[in-house]
Amino acid sequence: MINIKLENLAVDHCLPKNKVYPYPLFFIHGAGGTSKYWKNYILFFAEAGWESYAINLRGHHPSDRDECLSQVTMEDYLADVEKVLTELNLRECVLIGHSLGGLLAQKTASNINLIKGLVTIGSAPPLGVFLEMSNDLPYSESIMNTMWGLVNMKPVKPTFSIAERTVLNNIEPDKRKKVFSMFVAESLVVGYQVAQGFEVNPEKIKCPRLIIGCSRDIAASESMQKSLAEFLHADYVSYEQFAHLPMLEQGWEKSAADIGNWLRCNVGKQEARFA
Repeated sequence: MINIKLENLAVDHCLPKNKVYPYPLFFIHGAGGTSKYWKNYILFFAEAGWESYAINLRGHHPSDRDECLSQVTMEDYLADVEKVLTELNLRECVLIGHSLGGLLAQKTASNINLIKGLVTIGSAPPLGVFLEMSNDLPYSESIMNTMWGLVNMKPVKPTFSIAERTVLNNIEPDKRKKVFSMFVAESLVVGYQVAQGFEVNPEKIKCPRLIIGCSRDIAASESMQKSLAEFLHADYVSYEQFAHLPMLEQGWEKSAADIGNWLRCNVGKQEARFA
């Protein structure tokens, strides 16, 4: 695994010893996340023959610190993704997005018709899919109402106690603090945009689509993921054993293997048709 620096952005890159598939995988982390939590998946897919990249969005270490992170927008993050895809010649890739990254992946796939496949995991919903939000979440309505009007806005990060009840609820207790340390603060404006509804046109997404939902996910409910799959006309996979971080939870290999099998059956077929 090597780190590529494109001006202010850091991108993890893993080249397999034996490259089997012509299209790379491009991972987009969620709110307050970094490329660190994709490590299990990236190494798994490299072993299976996929070249992989994982972006760190602006202000998310090891990308450069952004003094204006609190006011960064979805459009800024989309520009980050587009910049990396263009400069590294990755526009014919499979996008794999988690949580907020799932929404960024949806919008990117609707903007770029060369994208080979779209996979989302516990994704934030676009406008048109009802946002089911727990009161414990850092972007819950109560917090947004009290914080949005503040003059000196700062990026927000949930406390460890909130994270334990939400995104870490299915992580083994002795590993929760280590996983929590992977997360950083996030933009309030992005949280506001997601809560208001961010538009994605499903008719503009031309590639195969897979939506993953997990029954133990408090941050992005399984029912919301089912609605997202219907909205995007996508394949859907559900897991009873996972919550919001299946790439880090016990038995994560199952979810990675299922994604790999879906890619072989769907994106692989697409490759053959256009060969």
